[in-house]
Amino acid sequence: MKHLESALTKDNEWFGYFLMLTIIPFVSQLPAILPFIIIKTITPLPEGVDESMVDLMNPVSYGVNPTIALALMIFPFITMLIGFIACYKPFHGRNFKNVINGTTSIRWRRIIIGFAVCFVVASFFLVVDYYMNIKKYELRLNWRALIPLAVVSFLLIPFQAFYEEIVFRGYIAQGVGRLFKNRLVVILVPSLLFALLHAFNPEVEKHGFWAMMPFYFIAGLTYAIISILDDGIELAMGLHAANNIFSSIFIVTEDSVFQTEALLLLKNVEINTEYLPFILSQIIIVGAIAFKYRWKLKTLFTKVGDDDKELEFAQV
Repeated sequence: MKHLESALTKDNEWFGYFLMLTIIPFVSQLPAILPFIIIKTITPLPEGVDESMVDLMNPVSYGVNPTIALALMIFPFITMLIGFIACYKPFHGRNFKNVINGTTSIRWRRIIIGFAVCFVVASFFLVVDYYMNIKKYELRLNWRALIPLAVVSFLLIPFQAFYEEIVFRGYIAQGVGRLFKNRLVVILVPSLLFALLHAFNPEVEKHGFWAMMPFYFIAGLTYAIISILDDGIELAMGLHAANNIFSSIFIVTEDSVFQTEALLLLKNVEINTEYLPFILSQIIIVGAIAFKYRWKLKTLFTKVGDDDKELEFAQV
């Protein structure tokens, strides 16, 4: 095992984590605010909308095309990812790729496999639900909107998903593993923090904190369990990117974070009926990938080791 063990070095002091998780993201986001200000300045407000109704960080609220708005909303994640990569080695003395799997190389094939598995499973569940509850959906087939949306989604959303996976299943997981030496804690703590990160999403405001948190927490658990068993976060990166891209292009609700011109609009969201399909989809994802890679579940219950042999690569 290499991913979590790579954090067991003297270069992983607490102040490095503090700066990388607070000051660096804040400073990195500052350049990303400029495009929002420029676009807002040159965009005339829609009829019936005044300044009090506008949210600078939500371009749709002041009349920006939803696909352009999506690109703008992804931009802060790009600058934060750049900031993270630039500051990681100075603070921790190791190659940035070390956060991904504890080595200096990335397993790109795993990202593709994770992406494909999630896309297939999500497509299956959406098609089944569409034909079982067709009245809940509004079909909005508009190729002029859908094609640019697909291009922007595939090109930019991976930056957002990759950044979150690098921070939660990579960086924070390594820090928790260093502190507690327990893989179950490594699964639970970043998953909880991941859920809380989404507490200010519009769907939480509409449906309630306790109604929405299970979705984010279970998704976090899925990504965390897979990352622990696979000794790296590439699969989770692919899964997360596919989930967000799929949601952006194919299905949106009135309270989604990304208000895109997706193919389908889910008009009536009944949260209580969504838990079981979502849990089943996550079980299928974990089961399918576990079957492919023949993982040993006992890995989840082993301690994060600190022997010298495991740490040789950490100095690269």
